[in-house]
Parts: sequence; structure tokens; C-alpha cells
Amino acid sequence: MMIVALAVGIAGCQPGFIAQYTLKVSSGLGGTVTTPGEGLFRFPAGSVVNLVAEVERSYEFVGWVSNSHTIADASNATTTITLNKNFYFVIANFKD
Repeated sequence: MMIVALAVGIAGCQPGFIAQYTLKVSSGLGGTVTTPGEGLFRFPAGSVVNLVAEVERSYEFVGWVSNSHTIADASNATTTITLNKNFYFVIANFKD
């Protein structure tokens, strides 16, 4: 007689656990990111995060640079990014 046991599940995960992803937000000379702000942020995996860049006088917004391909409109100062992987960065760029 042979007994076979099967364990189902993921080690270390608890029911209801939602992974948190890190997003690093910064800006170049000529403006700032007002939403969500600048720095490191943690969001639940899959979150759609609003991005808003504010331009300083005599500068214009150029675009968002990121290691993500999930920015809705990288040429718009007001857009979103979807966090489907951990450790994305996004930088708002400006020119005078």
C-alpha cells in the first residue's frame, strides 16, 4: 500500500495577504511631482497611482522617464502608472 500526500499552497503566504510594491518618484530641475509626492512609496500590487508634475516658471514639462512600460501617457504631466512589478521608478523631466 502506497500513501501519497499533496500539499497545496504557497509557503509564507497568509490568506488575504496583498503584496506591497515600491515606487520611487523624483523630478529633474524645473519642477516637482506633487502627486503622490517625491520619495519612496509603497502601494498594493496592481495599484493604479496618479502622477502629477508641477512646472516651475520658465520651464515646461518634457515627460516621464521610468523603468515601467505602464505609464498611461508619458508625455502628459498628469497621468497614471500601474504597479504590476516591484521597484519601479519614475522621474518627471522638464526643460527651460
